[in-house]
Amino acid sequence: MKTSTGHLLFSLLFALSALAARDPFWPIGYEPPKPEAESEKVPEPVAKLPEPPPPPQPPAIKPVTEKDWAEARKALLISGYIQSRRPDTGETHSKVMINRETFSPGDTLNVTNLNIHFVWFIESLADNDLKLKQVQAARIATLKVTDHKP
Repeated sequence: MKTSTGHLLFSLLFALSALAARDPFWPIGYEPPKPEAESEKVPEPVAKLPEPPPPPQPPAIKPVTEKDWAEARKALLISGYIQSRRPDTGETHSKVMINRETFSPGDTLNVTNLNIHFVWFIESLADNDLKLKQVQAARIATLKVTDHKP
């Protein structure tokens, strides 16, 4: 009986290996095509994407002209002059009201007009004559809606 059991076991192993290697629905004598070796497959070259164009350069900042200074000077609303005198020393103080603010000689006056920030130095107010010295003017950069980040 040992031989029949060994023969049965051998038959069973052979049948299992045959089942594993063959699809039961293939026709008799059919063999599937053999897979290609990995070394034969050559990957296709990947197309290189073109580089994105460089971002556009911001527009050049226009210099501030004398016309811009003159326009800003027209925006100064002088409401009046004030002059006071101390009776004990006789010292005189002059002030001017510009755009609802009071200024004395030696003060700086800051005004923004047409996206340009102007700075003047008040030199004198003698005889109700306002003398201004141009100090600085700079354009204010405007933000686009897309530039704002919360």
